[in-house]
Amino acid sequence: MSSRPAETLVALATQEGTVLFARSQAKRVMARCGQSRNVTLDCSGVETIGPAFADEIFRVYANAHPEIELRWVNAVPEVEGRIRHARSHAS
Repeated sequence: MSSRPAETLVALATQEGTVLFARSQAKRVMARCGQSRNVTLDCSGVETIGPAFADEIFRVYANAHPEIELRWVNAVPEVEGRIRHARSHAS
């Protein structure tokens, strides 16, 4: 019997000049999470994310994987706002 890893930490910081806006980027980020029960997204160094990026992770992915707890840390107010907005539209 294989067990899921307890937690996965994903650093969202990218190379300077790269912006996290697309759903496809969010899908690639979440594909790295494997089968963890808890996923923490570290927003250190991320100044902004696009609405589609936030929606794909915090509404679409969250609704498709209700068994996974999504968390975020170190988010600036703009990123925090996008995340909270996307989460408010999750079922």
